[in-house]
Amino acid sequence: MLLLNLFLEFLKVGTFSFGGGMSTLPYIYEMAKNTHWITEEKITNLISVSQVTPGPIACNIGTIVGFKTFGVIGALICNLAFVIPAIIFMGVIYKFFNKIQKNKKINEIIIIIRAATLSIIITSSASIFKIAFLNNSEIINLNNLLFLINYRSIFLGIVIYYISKNKKINSIFLIIISGLFAGIINL
Repeated sequence: MLLLNLFLEFLKVGTFSFGGGMSTLPYIYEMAKNTHWITEEKITNLISVSQVTPGPIACNIGTIVGFKTFGVIGALICNLAFVIPAIIFMGVIYKFFNKIQKNKKINEIIIIIRAATLSIIITSSASIFKIAFLNNSEIINLNNLLFLINYRSIFLGIVIYYISKNKKINSIFLIIISGLFAGIINL
C-alpha cells in the first residue's frame, strides 16, 4: 500500500506541474503536509542540494522520500511515477506537433498554462523565502515581524552575493562556502 501511495503522489506531481522544478514545489509541500514523509524544512534543504545534483528537483526529492520510506525500490517508484507523465506528454506532442503548433485554441491554452505556472513559481518562491529567512513559518504578524526575521540567513545571503559579484570564484565553491557558513551560524 505504501508503494502505491508513493507512486500516486509522485504521479500527481509529474502530471500537474508544468514549468520546471519550481512549479513542482507546491505539490511536494502539499504532499509533505498530508503524508509526513518529509518536512517543509527538509524540502528547502533538498532544493539547495538539488541545484548541484543532476536531475529535476522533484526527482531528487522523490529519491530521498522514496528511499527514506521504502528503500531503493521506493526511490525507483517515486522517480518512475514522476517521469511517466512527461514521457506520455512528449510522445503526444511529438505525434501531433504540426497540428498543435497551428491550432489557435491550443496556443491560447498554452498561454493560460504559462500564466498559471508563473503564479505557482511565485508562490513556491515565497514559501522558500519564508522558510529560509524567517524564524517562524506561522502567519506573519506585522507587530512582531522584526523578531521573526532570520538575520543570520540574510547576512549570509548578502555576503555570498557580494563575494559572487566582486570576486572570480567558482559557483560550486560558493555553494560549499555557503553550506559551511550556514552550518556555523545556525549552531
